[in-house]
Amino acid sequence: MVRFLSEKVQQSSRPLRILELGPGTGTLTKAILRVIRPQDSLDLVEINPHFCRMLRREFRHPNMQVHYADLLEFNPEEKFDYIFSSIPYESIPEEVSKGMWEQKLKLCKPGGLISYYKYVNFNHFRCKFEKELVETCSIDRSFVIRNFPPAQLFTLRIGKEPEAAPAPVKLARKKNSKPRFMLTA
Repeated sequence: MVRFLSEKVQQSSRPLRILELGPGTGTLTKAILRVIRPQDSLDLVEINPHFCRMLRREFRHPNMQVHYADLLEFNPEEKFDYIFSSIPYESIPEEVSKGMWEQKLKLCKPGGLISYYKYVNFNHFRCKFEKELVETCSIDRSFVIRNFPPAQLFTLRIGKEPEAAPAPVKLARKKNSKPRFMLTA
């Protein structure tokens, strides 16, 4: 699940903001902490007070912050480059699930990634909004058969990343030829 994060970390020269929703006991948190760099930050949003206390006790990392909060009420000042979600969407009423997805979209930077998994009924989407997002934004789907129960992982790219500046135009001229414009990188 952290494969895309690992690639993004290697490709980025700027600090990344990472959000994990529903970290529970921290299984995924451990993997994320192995990948992030000192300049990156990790925020965990957990609604269960017992898990929050455990996460704060087990994971002491200078760039990690645990928030005891409901996702629907979580409003940080900055958006995130990567969002991981371990929320059991299939057990949540559709209207609540839709609200959670809308909130995740608000929290994600343009071009940001959202990765999550489903355990049961993984080809069935209880929430139509989630299904439409997967159909339009999915960049990866994979099965984890060794997991019990088996899971399907989804990674979505949300919006577009800001375009890179165009390559500068330089004057270039071959020896003994007329001047002409060429694009060079």
